[in-house]
Amino acid sequence: MNETKQTQINLGDYNKPQEHTKAIGIGKISGCIINIKNFHTNRGKPSQYTPKEAIGDDGLTDYNIIDTTESFDVSGQQTSSFFITSSIVKQIQRVPNYQSELASGKIFGPCKVGQKKSSKTSSNYWCLLFPGEDGY
Repeated sequence: MNETKQTQINLGDYNKPQEHTKAIGIGKISGCIINIKNFHTNRGKPSQYTPKEAIGDDGLTDYNIIDTTESFDVSGQQTSSFFITSSIVKQIQRVPNYQSELASGKIFGPCKVGQKKSSKTSSNYWCLLFPGEDGY
């Protein structure tokens, strides 16, 4: 006979500001090949670089973070959590059912952290490069 356990999740905990995420900007591992195992968004204090339109009425901003299966030494600290840009968020969100796929333990990758030149502004932006793409 199977026994069913119920677990109640307090959703209020997810709305609390998460300021102390141990994550580093994705640019610190430029050129590295990664496999993404988790993607989430935390709210925290904006930095001096946060655009004013990204700051909410609560004075906080969203930080998008990925966790990788690999750990990297960045400035003497081992980390596998990285802040990502909105262009990388859009890449992840284009994957069908990405939330349920990651939640089920599937890995997004392999991909390489790189930059492409915007056709609109001619400036470089951070992105994920995949096997067969220029720069991979």
